[in-house]
Amino acid sequence: MQYVFSMTSRMVTIAITCAVLLCVLLFLLGVEIGARMNHSSPATETATYEARVLPPVAATAPPAAVAQPSSPATADIAALPASSTP
Repeated sequence: MQYVFSMTSRMVTIAITCAVLLCVLLFLLGVEIGARMNHSSPATETATYEARVLPPVAATAPPAAVAQPSSPATADIAALPASSTP
Protein backbone atom coordinates (compact mmCIF):
# COMPACT_ATOMS: atom_id res chain seq x y z
CA MET A 1 0.00 0.00 0.00
CA GLN A 2 1.39 3.32 -1.01
CA TYR A 3 0.90 6.41 1.15
CA VAL A 4 1.27 9.90 -0.25
CA PHE A 5 2.47 12.46 2.27
CA SER A 6 1.75 16.07 1.42
CA MET A 7 2.85 19.06 3.44
CA THR A 8 0.00 21.50 3.38
CA SER A 9 0.41 25.06 4.58
CA ARG A 10 -1.40 24.09 7.77
CA MET A 11 1.11 21.29 8.50
CA VAL A 12 4.04 23.62 7.81
CA THR A 13 2.60 26.20 10.22
CA ILE A 14 2.14 23.58 12.94
CA ALA A 15 5.68 22.23 12.46
CA ILE A 16 7.26 25.70 12.58
CA THR A 17 5.22 26.66 15.65
CA CYS A 18 6.27 23.49 17.48
CA ALA A 19 9.93 24.00 16.56
CA VAL A 20 9.89 27.63 17.78
CA LEU A 21 8.10 26.64 21.00
CA LEU A 22 10.63 23.87 21.61
CA CYS A 23 13.54 26.31 21.15
CA VAL A 24 11.96 28.85 23.53
CA LEU A 25 11.36 26.20 26.20
CA LEU A 26 14.92 24.87 25.90
CA PHE A 27 16.29 28.41 26.19
CA LEU A 28 14.22 29.10 29.32
CA LEU A 29 15.30 25.78 30.81
CA GLY A 30 18.94 26.73 30.23
CA VAL A 31 18.40 30.11 31.88
CA GLU A 32 16.83 28.49 34.94
CA ILE A 33 19.58 25.89 35.27
CA GLY A 34 22.23 28.59 34.90
CA ALA A 35 20.57 30.75 37.54
CA ARG A 36 20.46 27.85 40.01
CA MET A 37 24.10 26.92 39.35
CA ASN A 38 25.26 30.52 39.78
CA HIS A 39 23.28 31.05 42.99
CA SER A 40 25.59 30.98 46.03
CA SER A 41 24.83 30.53 49.70
CA PRO A 42 24.00 33.60 51.86
CA ALA A 43 27.21 33.14 53.89
CA THR A 44 29.28 33.36 50.70
CA GLU A 45 27.39 36.44 49.57
CA THR A 46 27.98 38.12 52.96
CA ALA A 47 31.70 37.31 52.86
CA THR A 48 31.94 38.67 49.32
CA TYR A 49 30.12 41.85 50.34
CA GLU A 50 32.38 42.35 53.37
CA ALA A 51 35.48 41.79 51.26
CA ARG A 52 34.40 44.54 48.88
CA VAL A 53 33.07 47.07 51.40
CA LEU A 54 35.10 46.74 54.61
CA PRO A 55 38.72 47.97 54.76
CA PRO A 56 41.39 45.26 54.87
CA VAL A 57 42.68 44.06 58.26
CA ALA A 58 46.19 45.21 59.19
CA ALA A 59 48.89 42.73 58.13
CA THR A 60 50.74 43.12 61.45
CA ALA A 61 48.09 41.32 63.49
CA PRO A 62 49.55 38.59 65.73
CA PRO A 63 48.97 35.02 64.52
CA ALA A 64 46.28 32.99 66.22
CA ALA A 65 47.46 30.67 68.99
CA VAL A 66 47.59 26.98 68.17
CA ALA A 67 45.35 24.88 70.40
CA GLN A 68 47.27 22.40 72.57
CA PRO A 69 45.80 19.10 73.79
CA SER A 70 44.43 19.31 77.32
CA SER A 71 45.96 16.11 78.69
CA PRO A 72 49.47 14.68 78.17
CA ALA A 73 48.04 11.21 77.49
CA THR A 74 46.26 12.51 74.41
CA ALA A 75 49.51 14.00 73.11
CA ASP A 76 51.34 10.66 73.65
CA ILE A 77 48.71 8.72 71.72
CA ALA A 78 48.67 11.21 68.87
CA ALA A 79 52.47 10.99 68.54
CA LEU A 80 52.47 7.22 67.90
CA PRO A 81 52.66 6.14 64.26
CA ALA A 82 49.63 4.34 62.92
CA SER A 83 51.52 1.15 62.02
CA SER A 84 53.18 0.54 65.41
CA THR A 85 52.33 -2.65 67.30
CA PRO A 86 52.94 -3.35 71.04
